[in-house]
Amino acid sequence: MAVVDGVHKMRSVDTYRTVRAVMQGIWLGWKVESNWTNPFVFLTYLIAKPIASVILVGLVFVIGSSASGISDSSREDLFFYTFTGAVFFIYPATITISLAYLVHEDRAKYEALKHIYITPSSLKPYIVGRGIASAINASVSVVVSLLVGSIIFSNYFALHLPIHASRVDYLALIASIPLGVAAFISLGMILYAINLVTFKLQYSLSEYTTGILFLLSGVVFPSSMLPYPVSLIGEALPTTHFLNVVRASLMGYNAYGSMAYLLLSTILMIVIALIFMKRVESIARIKGTIDRKAEY
Repeated sequence: MAVVDGVHKMRSVDTYRTVRAVMQGIWLGWKVESNWTNPFVFLTYLIAKPIASVILVGLVFVIGSSASGISDSSREDLFFYTFTGAVFFIYPATITISLAYLVHEDRAKYEALKHIYITPSSLKPYIVGRGIASAINASVSVVVSLLVGSIIFSNYFALHLPIHASRVDYLALIASIPLGVAAFISLGMILYAINLVTFKLQYSLSEYTTGILFLLSGVVFPSSMLPYPVSLIGEALPTTHFLNVVRASLMGYNAYGSMAYLLLSTILMIVIALIFMKRVESIARIKGTIDRKAEY
């Protein structure tokens, strides 16, 4: 009985440490990203870039649709597809880029990675916490971009989003966000692991990854339009199913088929990330890259 009680206490302590590490990662992520200026300037920075990206995608659509002579009814449906894809793609882009850059930030800039690594909680809960902090920032950008973009395009370009509050499947929409965030954090953890054993790759790796996801995940056009077998890769990505669930739930359609695929792909991504991270950590210990300083 004493042995069983001891095992339960150890598990409770491990759980507490993990939760605490995640919460501290969230707090630290918020401080690092927001503490460099006053709240107003940070909020402006937080929403300016995504709004500019969404408006740019919308303007490309306006010019392209006008040149091709698409009918008004089809134009609004296509605009909804493109606009929502660009808005909600802020989640994977923000999370993966921030986690890919995190190694350089902790190892070279602040030289704190070695201290984080030797704590009892390990790196993974800390990475999850930083990813959640990025997801919170992304949520602000998504909401503001959705509101501002819809106002601009409805008032100045006569492009109205066919979204009605009474038809939105809020349950599916709300459930898709944490599932998508979990998948994107897992992808960010894989990029983090790659950068843990490499140098000077954190900038290009994150850009390449988000660019590939933008192309394959059905952000501005369905992944089924891609040539075979590239389309199969797009259909397997959690970003594709995340956007499918979001679009279906906003329109009030049945989103639970795509939700099942999103759940499966998220679980698969988490498993791959944990296995990959464990393997790379052992390689990093052998090579001594955890506390190695990179000179630029």
